Amino acid sequence: MPRPFRVGLLLLLGLLGLGGLLRLQILPPPLARVGRDDTFTRLEARESLLEVRQQAASLLTLFVGGEITRHYWGGFTPYFDVLGMEVPPTFETDLTVSEDRARLSLRPRRQAEQYLAEVRLFENMPRGMACRGQGTPGPFREQGRRLACPKGWTALDDPLVRQDGVSH
Repeated sequence: MPRPFRVGLLLLLGLLGLGGLLRLQILPPPLARVGRDDTFTRLEARESLLEVRQQAASLLTLFVGGEITRHYWGGFTPYFDVLGMEVPPTFETDLTVSEDRARLSLRPRRQAEQYLAEVRLFENMPRGMACRGQGTPGPFREQGRRLACPKGWTALDDPLVRQDGVSH
């Protein structure tokens, strides 16, 4: 190789090394990160929604079970620590308790979906339901001896609890 070519190559490699040490961005990031294709962004948003949904389902399952148990010990409670719950700061909460019902609303700070659970007395027997939806929820409806979600809302199933009510 001719001498000027070697010197030029060494100088180029030296400058690239110096740029790397100084963390200078010489080349643009890979196309997968900056492309106009928002598939990655949509997948991240979906993963975040599913993670929040699973966390909300677990919290509302604890709430419903805790309030039903607490009712047998003398009435519903407005205290999370009595129910054995710790709500993360990523949720805004609204807990209302009366003599015949307890209702918990969870609103994630970064998601549009909301979560709602209610435990209500039917003929002196507590029944509970957890739901998810958007907007202002209406009242829970009675279907036979069960509670049903407000209109436009969907029942929220905890993936850790089977349909027969037994925990995994």
